Amino acid sequence: MYKINKFEGEIYQKLNKILDSYNQEQNSVVNLAACISYPFTEVLEIQSFPLATLPTEGAVEKRFFPHCTSLDNIEIYSEELCLQLFDLNPGDYRVNVQPHSGTQANQIVYNCVLESDDYILSLSPKDGGHISHTYTGKGTVKYYHLDHDLNIDYIELKELLDKYKPKLIIIGASSYGNEFNYQQIYEIIKEVSPNTLILADICHSVLYIMAKLHKSIFPYVDFVTFTMDKCLRGPQGGVLMYRSIFEEKITNSIFPRTQGGPTQNALFAKCICLIKLLSIDIQDYAQQVIKNTLLFIKQLSKEGVDVVYKNSKTHIILVNLLNLNLSGKDAENLLFQHKILVNRNQIPNDTHGPMTTSGIRLGTIGITNLSYTDDDIKKLAKLVANLLKYKQYDYSIYLDLIRKYHEQINISN
Repeated sequence: MYKINKFEGEIYQKLNKILDSYNQEQNSVVNLAACISYPFTEVLEIQSFPLATLPTEGAVEKRFFPHCTSLDNIEIYSEELCLQLFDLNPGDYRVNVQPHSGTQANQIVYNCVLESDDYILSLSPKDGGHISHTYTGKGTVKYYHLDHDLNIDYIELKELLDKYKPKLIIIGASSYGNEFNYQQIYEIIKEVSPNTLILADICHSVLYIMAKLHKSIFPYVDFVTFTMDKCLRGPQGGVLMYRSIFEEKITNSIFPRTQGGPTQNALFAKCICLIKLLSIDIQDYAQQVIKNTLLFIKQLSKEGVDVVYKNSKTHIILVNLLNLNLSGKDAENLLFQHKILVNRNQIPNDTHGPMTTSGIRLGTIGITNLSYTDDDIKKLAKLVANLLKYKQYDYSIYLDLIRKYHEQINISN
């Protein structure tokens, strides 16, 4: 795990106390949040470099300030690396690494193509759709849903496309354990509503697409958004890909319509993350994540905990708590009190709202980054199950896991 340095001097006393608290927090919990990864060491290092003195507003070679050659070059290099990771030829798609987050990358697309009277289709939040696919700021959002097999209800989707002729359809989710079939969606759109544009938000599936464990989303989509921090071990921040024909509109949508200049440290950190991803066996990494997910699910199921996606194809584990008479909010709080980090999450057909929910969402990226063994994953899954069922677990096993995988230890029972 990571250790945080302190600053010398009395003026930093309060800050150092907060840093100590953060250090304690990150090294005394088992992090099963589904939206984090532990950054590569090089990603952390480059963010400490003094890379924050040049004004950056604007696009490559079209800045609003002079003296930006190095910033242009880091964006150009990042684009080359990203295209390489997706096996794309330069020219068909462009890449922009300026967005501050995945949500902001989505907003850039909305500001690029939507007008107030447009319709947008997105996956219902109860079926796993992300909140940023609902609050578009323009147009009217209509939801499509999942069928009984937890795949997109293509009959309903076709009806919605025919009825509304939407300007944009958003394909992506924050708690979906299956793989979206982008080719099938593309073919339905071309048949029913050929002018509808496709935005693929692949924040939680980008790793598996890069690793070719999921089918390629290209050339079926018009826009692609993802973050570097959820499963790619990069910095916080978004990436936007788009067909080259949208170059001018996207450039204007980024600045001044959606955000100011990019964070320079983040630009360099994104670049170095892309370099690292090309240097590792990314398929092996992705396969290990899914292997750990399925092992965790198997143990939870063995302990009588209901998992929605029993054959999850990602790092996401969505737990149905209905048979345990426990809300997602209560389960989240219970696990957090015992130093296990998850989040409440709606499940398909949930009768509870998003602040209560009938489920929780877990993820295996963090424990994969820390090289948890099969035996330790089984132990951890059993601890989670015992807490959910009996409100107690074997704290000695938890301490053993913390000592094994975290360098900084200071835990009181």
